[in-house]
Amino acid sequence: MSAEIQEWPRSTRWIHMGFALVVTFLLLSELDMKAIWKKIGELPFRHLLFHAHMWIGMLAALVVVAFWVEVIRIPNLRSHLFPYRGEYLENICRDIKGLADGRLPASGMRGGLPGMVHGLGLLSVTGMALLGFIMFFLIPNYGASAPIHLYQFPKKLHDFLSSFVWLYWWGHIGMATLHAVKSPAVLRVFRP
Repeated sequence: MSAEIQEWPRSTRWIHMGFALVVTFLLLSELDMKAIWKKIGELPFRHLLFHAHMWIGMLAALVVVAFWVEVIRIPNLRSHLFPYRGEYLENICRDIKGLADGRLPASGMRGGLPGMVHGLGLLSVTGMALLGFIMFFLIPNYGASAPIHLYQFPKKLHDFLSSFVWLYWWGHIGMATLHAVKSPAVLRVFRP
């Protein structure tokens, strides 16, 4: 028997919406900012984008903290995001078998494959937010004027994790689209 599927709490839906908005902005803004680090095409717009990326990144760190507070506060959300035992783990196997047969996993908090992927995405974004927070205070003009080698390691790790966040972002959009085609009610964020 599978774990009971529960609706997302309203607070979690709001935090998810904020999470999606800030992560999307940060990923898209990062595409044009790389020219600054490579010292090519240093246009004023790119510097403005870089500063917006840093400040929205600080907002993202707060949203990530709010999401973790939700995870701690709601035991079923914890089981959904980290379904590594019991019936939640069985749901992962059931979901993979269902995908092989052309069936999408059910939506909602139930653990299983979607929950595991959500949890991995949360961990990746958490790592990026933590590294971004550290870099915010190490980059010259913000906090102490640190030598370049002090923020190169967090920056490289931040860039490395961004690859996983991009994969997660595209996968999340793709699966949400598939679910919406199957059942448009999935995209109704503000259900009563």
